[in-house]
Amino acid sequence: MSAANKSQIFLFLLGVAAGIIIYFLVSQLLSISPASIQTIFSPENGDEIISFIDSAKQSLDIEMYVFTSDEILKALKRASDRGVAIRIILEKRVINSDNQKNYNELKVYGINVKWASQEYALTHAKFMILDGKIVLVGSHNFSEHAMYKNREASVIIQAANAVSDFKKVFEEDWIKAN
Repeated sequence: MSAANKSQIFLFLLGVAAGIIIYFLVSQLLSISPASIQTIFSPENGDEIISFIDSAKQSLDIEMYVFTSDEILKALKRASDRGVAIRIILEKRVINSDNQKNYNELKVYGINVKWASQEYALTHAKFMILDGKIVLVGSHNFSEHAMYKNREASVIIQAANAVSDFKKVFEEDWIKAN
């Protein structure tokens, strides 16, 4: 093999190595991460909501329209007992709801809970942000019917841009809540 061929092979391998290094550096700087979406359909998979709460390690930020589930209340208490920082925004203007009862229970457990701003006709949002990295959003209320009897559809999203959007909205709504 001639010196010119060796030189070309060396330059080619050097270019490949440089490309790999640049790709990893740029992906780290831009926080590029693969998106992941998982579906949750009820009544078949209502327990996934509880599992989602039980998987929290650092934080849970929640906006919820209807909250009547004792099972979810217990899961939130377990999370709080593990040291998970929890903030919840509930809609006060729900007719025939246990939102007030669960609001009071959450307060007793030392969980940060506020009533949604009256700036909107209703806060009908139903989402949770887990550890600032994952969002569960969809039609599920925190009710036994939503989890085990109704046809409901929600998704768990792991995508930096989407999570960032939900975090921004939650922070705005948390400031407006009382």
